[in-house]
Amino acid sequence: MTSEKPCCAAAAARMIKKLALPDGSQVAIANLDSILKEVAHLKLVDDNAIKKELLKRVKIYNYVAPSADNEYSEALLKEYRRQYCELQREGK
Repeated sequence: MTSEKPCCAAAAARMIKKLALPDGSQVAIANLDSILKEVAHLKLVDDNAIKKELLKRVKIYNYVAPSADNEYSEALLKEYRRQYCELQREGK
């Protein structure tokens, strides 16, 4: 896992991204881009394995209530597919 440390408050703020949950609410996730990239490098193909790995890594940097695990993992998978499945289709 990467251990990127921001040099200043502005850099730290850029490391936080919004994630839309299935109910339409949004949450701030620290290191989301790095987490998605790390999981993409694992080349997992099973959706459940991808969700589990994404959630595990998100919990390193962010608090996720146990009751919200399913909502977060679904939203993370959706964002993962949006970013990395598009790149695969484009051949990048």
